[in-house]
Parts: sequence; structure tokens; C-alpha cells
Amino acid sequence: MGRGTRFDGILIAHLGNINGPRPDKENRLAYLQAALKAGWHVCAEVVFHQGSFLLPFDGGFNVAPPSFFSNQRVWSRCYDAETLDALCNVNAHAFLVNEAGPTLTSAQFIWTPSPRELAARSIAFLPEDAPGWVEQFEPAGLCSNCPARYI
Repeated sequence: MGRGTRFDGILIAHLGNINGPRPDKENRLAYLQAALKAGWHVCAEVVFHQGSFLLPFDGGFNVAPPSFFSNQRVWSRCYDAETLDALCNVNAHAFLVNEAGPTLTSAQFIWTPSPRELAARSIAFLPEDAPGWVEQFEPAGLCSNCPARYI
């Protein structure tokens, strides 16, 4: 990056977090919508179950309408093929989590967990877990629990 902490690419609020983790609010529909309203992209964890999109969080889940996921500022993170297929059917920006390394999103970005090499189309996932990592590269974006620190 070569710009200190300022980042000019796509800034994504992980689970709706803007200024640090908030376990009591993370991945809840209202919290994600508030981050979107404030101008952020958001990364939401999604499960498709019995015909409904669910946003799981500690102690429960919210049902979310398909239209929520059609917003291209919502990055839908899922863990199974059925959920990915359902998200693709509503034109969601989605990807299947790959714990072993980078994964391609439906919008042709490379979702990259730290501290792997980043490319021009990479989204650096949780850069706060690897200080100095993002500064070595010029990724397209980053997904952080505290994206406000990068503006």
C-alpha cells in the first residue's frame, strides 16, 4: 500500500463491525443495515435453510429477505454449496469459505485470508490479524472488524 494506514480501496465491515468487534450485535440484520446506511460494504455470514436466508449469530439467527443479498455492497460468506447456489440465484455477491486459502467471489474478487500474498483483485480478510501485511501489497479491498481505522 505504501500509504501508512490510509486505504483507498473497497472497505468492508466484517459482520457489520466498523470500530472493532461487537459480539452482541455482529451479523444481525439491523446492525448490517446500519453499516450499509453509513456507507460501508458489509460481509455477512449466511445459511440457506428450508427456503430462507438466515444470518446466524451467537444465540440465534435473523431471517433476511433475498433483496438484502442482492445489494452488491453485501458480501455474502457461506459454508456450503446449497447456500452458495441460493445466493447466486438472487444475484448476490457471494463466496464459499475456503479455510485452506484464497477463494474466488461471484464478482471475480479473490477473498484472501491473512497473511497470504495479495493480488490486484484481492480482498484482504482481517488485516488486523497480521500487522504490516496489507501495506506490502495493493489489494482491491479489505474486510476488517475495524475498517474505520483505514480512512
